[in-house]
Order: sequence, then structure tokens, then C-alpha cells
Amino acid sequence: MKLIEKAIAHFSAKERRELYITEWETKVYSKNLTLEDKSSWLKRADGDTWEYMVYAVIFGLVDENDEPVFDLGDKPKLKKSVDPEIVGKLASFVLETAGENDEDREKN
Repeated sequence: MKLIEKAIAHFSAKERRELYITEWETKVYSKNLTLEDKSSWLKRADGDTWEYMVYAVIFGLVDENDEPVFDLGDKPKLKKSVDPEIVGKLASFVLETAGENDEDREKN
């Protein structure tokens, strides 16, 4: 088996991560992101870190049925009417690259 095939198989088999949002009493899940996903959001954000984070929340979060929990129509409300700490927490969860979760970080 070629290395690229092993890499693709690994990515395809990754489990979906979940996060319980205490403040909203709900659970959300993160899609497994590709470099293409992240690149697309960076282009849309045009160098604005908060825009990038909002795009991560909109396009990276799903519910238990893999349905998006937000859409582009929610962008203004996410930016102006939602606790920025929660938006930041959600974006960090979606963009997490090291495979650590909150529980792992608390151990260190």
C-alpha cells in the first residue's frame, strides 16, 4: 500500500469530535477538516482572524446527524449578538489540530 493510501485511510477513519456547550445546554460536533476547508475560510476572511473563526464555526460545526448547526445567514448574529468567548471556544474546537481536547489540556 502506498503511503498516500494509508494517509487517506487514516483521515477517513477519524472519529468525529464532540463538545458540550454548557452555556447553551447542547452538544455540537466538529467535521474533520481538510486543508482545502481551512484555505477556503482563510480566503473568505481576507486576513481577519475573527472572520476566520466565525467561518470555522459556521462551516465546521454539525449536529448529531451531520447537519450544519449554523449557516451564512447567522454570520452577523454570531459576530454581533453571541458571546465572543463562546464563539472563540467553538472556533478553537473546530480548528484544533493537535488532537487534544479540553480534558487532555487540563491534565498538563
